[in-house]
Amino acid sequence: MTERKWVIQETDEQNAERLQQELGVFPLTAKLLSNRGFDSADKVREFLNKDQIPLHDPFLLKDMDKAVARVRQAIKNKEHVCIYGDYDVDGVTSTMMLYTYLTECGVKCEYFIPDRISEGYGLSLPVIQRMVGSVDMIITVDTGITAIEEARYAKEQGIDMVITDHHSCRETLPDAYAAVNPHRDDCAYPFKNLAGVGVVFKLLCAVDGNTDRICERYSDIVALGTIADVMPIVDENRRIASMGLKKLETVRSPGILALMRHAGIIKRGHQVKKITSSTVGYVLAPRINAAGRIGTASRAVELLATQDEVVADRIAFELCEINKQRQETEQEIYEQALKQIHDECAGDCFFVLASDGWHQGVIGVVASKIAEKFSAPCILFSFDGDVAKGSGRSIKGFSLMDALASCGDLLTEYGGHELAAGLSIERSKIEEFRKRINEYASQFLTRSDTALPLEIECRVDFSDITMKGIEEMQTMEPFGLQNPQPVLMMRHVAISDIVPLSEGKHCKFKLRPADKRFSTEINAIYFSVPADLHLCEGNIVDVVFTADINEYMGIRSPQLTVKAIRLSDMDGDDTTDGEETYRRLIDEDDVSDVSKDDVPTLNDFRNIYKFLKRDVLESSKQMAVAATCRALEQEDIHVTYCKVKIVFDVLKDEGLIDCKYSNEGKVAEISILPVGKKVNLDQSPLLRRIREKHKLI
Repeated sequence: MTERKWVIQETDEQNAERLQQELGVFPLTAKLLSNRGFDSADKVREFLNKDQIPLHDPFLLKDMDKAVARVRQAIKNKEHVCIYGDYDVDGVTSTMMLYTYLTECGVKCEYFIPDRISEGYGLSLPVIQRMVGSVDMIITVDTGITAIEEARYAKEQGIDMVITDHHSCRETLPDAYAAVNPHRDDCAYPFKNLAGVGVVFKLLCAVDGNTDRICERYSDIVALGTIADVMPIVDENRRIASMGLKKLETVRSPGILALMRHAGIIKRGHQVKKITSSTVGYVLAPRINAAGRIGTASRAVELLATQDEVVADRIAFELCEINKQRQETEQEIYEQALKQIHDECAGDCFFVLASDGWHQGVIGVVASKIAEKFSAPCILFSFDGDVAKGSGRSIKGFSLMDALASCGDLLTEYGGHELAAGLSIERSKIEEFRKRINEYASQFLTRSDTALPLEIECRVDFSDITMKGIEEMQTMEPFGLQNPQPVLMMRHVAISDIVPLSEGKHCKFKLRPADKRFSTEINAIYFSVPADLHLCEGNIVDVVFTADINEYMGIRSPQLTVKAIRLSDMDGDDTTDGEETYRRLIDEDDVSDVSKDDVPTLNDFRNIYKFLKRDVLESSKQMAVAATCRALEQEDIHVTYCKVKIVFDVLKDEGLIDCKYSNEGKVAEISILPVGKKVNLDQSPLLRRIREKHKLI
């Protein structure tokens, strides 16, 4: 159960109704489009017509003309070129794409991706030193924009360096033959949010001169890297992702096909899962990423580049096994990081965590999970002797690179972009760094004990979740940053058939309307939450979810991926009034206008306690107070919301139950305690105080 505050976005109902009528779409689709800023049918049609989104002229990128001239020279003269990449999916796809293109053009080409643990992020002088005398040109992909010393050294040794990158630039750029990066201050390119693989894509379009041919050849690879690197899926990224997802549906690459088989997307020769941005982001990308996190990223490049089905199958199996190891390691570090936050970071608005035992390959993933959980920026450091290598993740609206720049004098090196970065620091400077970066962050962020918001785009009815309704929502794909998959909320549904998955790590269940207007049920799955939800079959709940279509053995059906769940307070205003009455009876002295019917009698105590002893069968149970009132009414026991809460409080004070409230006091987690002695409720201090206010004693 979640403690986050559910915040539902307001909809311009008039605009939504107009879009519904003009476009002929379902009411839910119209509301979603309205919520995303569309105020005319023409704008919606333009948005949905992804194939017509223009691809910008690659020569608008600063230094693209220089880069193209130098690459064409290398192709003409059959020079020896080394591609220097990065170890994440963006870097792997960039490396593979440029490598295969240049190789097919007859260039003597090799690639180098540093080992995450032993060599770290970015260009390395020792590596470049080994290239002297054998390499004519280095092309960096998804890295290099901060490699000042490395570029200088390469130039001194007669090696031309062409940098292609998309990370944040510093004030001084490397002295390279060309530096292609849309984030350059002097770059007029109209779209700044290309992934590293997107920059390489633009380079190949410019070198080849035939954009359609490059799209046909590499759109699946460009989409993989763009989606995996969590780039905004707007402007030409939307076109790139859309083209790539279509190609992945009919992909012929032995490597990608093998990965789909081992990941369960293809079973017995048939595709059982639709290829969407979620499939790429949550199924394919983690397995490709695992190579660079736990093993060597070169294996992922080999997988994507190979035309040998046997080799592809072997590497795909290997990457899936590495991914399992990554998940286990990640969970261990995550639990240790949470403990460190609890023990050492009270009041911090920017979490700086460090340990000797943490695997450097997965700390970035853990930092991302912590940033999401606490809605706070986070950096995890892994110590290597006297050096700490870190990976950081930020939250919307807070630039991690600006924060690191404010402490740049403490850092050995750093690089990245607004939401993610890598860095190194001496062990002895960690505490000063933690202090300084929190001082900086406190100007923009605050930590509080209030519940974090869970942003919900739209409230829906059970009848909205149909196959046709979900299919219509999916026309808004590809989803991603700045065009997220709709997060929806449904109230008053009954839960049933709770089943654990993956040895209890996840759970699935079924939902149906509480009023039984529909005989159908919808399947739901809740990841990273065990089957013991403190919920029982038959509980009436509210759920926050995303909606998809599950395809299995040719059968298609709606399926919800649950984001949060809570017991429903089905009485609405009555619940609010009851909570207000309860608080007045507890906190205020003058309650003359409060009905005496809200003060429980001894008979009320007997009935409610008997009900609890029968209903709370296990160690504890979460119960919505309003739902408890309704359940008692079905047994001809008529009590108010306020009465029930006072009974719970008195029973707790007298040691008969344990009671903890959540959801603004509307839900109680009840445990029945063993009774060691006879209890006289008439002598309860709380009950006597309430009775005295009403002059009942």
